[in-house]
Amino acid sequence: MRKLTSKQLTRVNNNLNYWFNKATKQDIKEGLEWYQTAHDICKDISLQFDTTTLIAAQVISALSPRNKWEQNIKDSYKVFEAVKYGIHPTDIKVCTFHTNKFKAFNIIANNIQITDKSLKTYNFVHNIANLSNEHLTIDIWHLRACFFFTMKIDSANIGRLAYQQIKELTLKKANKLGIKGYQLQAIIWNSIRNN
Repeated sequence: MRKLTSKQLTRVNNNLNYWFNKATKQDIKEGLEWYQTAHDICKDISLQFDTTTLIAAQVISALSPRNKWEQNIKDSYKVFEAVKYGIHPTDIKVCTFHTNKFKAFNIIANNIQITDKSLKTYNFVHNIANLSNEHLTIDIWHLRACFFFTMKIDSANIGRLAYQQIKELTLKKANKLGIKGYQLQAIIWNSIRNN
C-alpha cells in the first residue's frame, strides 16, 4: 500500500474514534498501563543481566512471533540466563521459531539489532524500551482498527508512507486525548480484540 488518500485517512480517523469509543473502562485502564509494565520488565532484565533496556526490548521482540506475552517474557529471561552461563541456543527451548531464538542470542552478543527496516518491530522496541512517544507500534490489530476489516492487510506490507501517515494520525489523536500514542494504540488493541 502506498500513500493513503485524504479520504482513506478520514476513514482511518473515524475508525480509530469508533474503536476508542467502544473501549471499556477496563480496556482503557489496561491500555494505559501495558507499555509501562513492559518497560518495567525491560528494566528488570537490564538490571539482572547487566544490559540495556534497548537490548532487553529487542530480545523480547525477537522472541515474540507466535508466542503468548507471558511465555515471551519467560523465554526472554531464559535466553539471557543461557547467555550468562554460556549455554548454546540449541540447548534451550523457547516457544517461537528457531531463527528467532538465534536472533535473540545474536542481539545479546551485539552481532545484530532491530532496525527501522522492520517498522513494526523497531517501533515496538522503542515503545517498550524507552516509552518513546515518537514511535508507534502499528501491528495487525491496529491496522484492523484503522481499516475496520475492509481490506486484507498486514503490517509487513502497508509501506513506509502509509505507516508514517497512520503513525502521525494516531499520535496526533493521542495528544488531543492527553495520552501517549502507545497508550492509545494499546487501548484500541484491547477494544478491537474484546469486541
